[in-house]
Amino acid sequence: MFTKQKLFYSAVIAFVILGSVALGWARAFAAPYARDCSGGNAAILAPQSGATVAGIVQIEGTASLGAEFQYYKLEVAPVGTEAWGNLVGEAREQIVNGQLGVWDSAGVADGAYTIRLRVVDPTGNYCEITVTNINVQNSLPTAVPTPEFTITPTEAPPIQNAVPTPVPTTAAQGTPTAGPSPTAIRPSITRTPAPVGATLGGIEVEPFVDAITAFLTGLGRIFIFGMFTMGAIFILVGVIFFVRRVL
Repeated sequence: MFTKQKLFYSAVIAFVILGSVALGWARAFAAPYARDCSGGNAAILAPQSGATVAGIVQIEGTASLGAEFQYYKLEVAPVGTEAWGNLVGEAREQIVNGQLGVWDSAGVADGAYTIRLRVVDPTGNYCEITVTNINVQNSLPTAVPTPEFTITPTEAPPIQNAVPTPVPTTAAQGTPTAGPSPTAIRPSITRTPAPVGATLGGIEVEPFVDAITAFLTGLGRIFIFGMFTMGAIFILVGVIFFVRRVL
């Protein structure tokens, strides 16, 4: 049977056990709180607030808690938001005035960002420092077009086609100088036409000459016409055979 004394001791032991468990759960799920950072345990030396960066950004500073150091982490988010992204995860090595991490700013859109450093102790509490208004500008700025100036040439006044008046020159003795010598005109050769109505043995030659000339002229025309006609016929026959062969 349990006496009152045994029941009292049992209740005390149970209270201690339940209290310890409750305290452990409370510590496990309680939100960490910020530590005092006045000792320079967390500091971001570069880049500084208001800096403009592009591409790979070297983040330098200090993350150290001495014997109470557990890890540190770097995070970045657009200014005015809580969309934090990890840069180095949980770094387990303390850094004093050195490189904390590297940020490839080409992976984010241009704009203003905040970098946050948290140095955490074994209890989950942390020392925090932030640097804001880090301006990322990876895209080239829009070029301002240069105004083009058009120079209009000034036209010179037209030159009048003035005909200079020849000035006669005089020799030293006052004798006028002779001008250019006139070019002699060669007389044209005049052919003497054959006398009309010439006769040969008492027979007029002109009718025979005219007849022979007319005959030869007609014969030449017939020859040329026939030649072109035969050529056209040969070309036509060739085209017909070519078309038949192609088809």
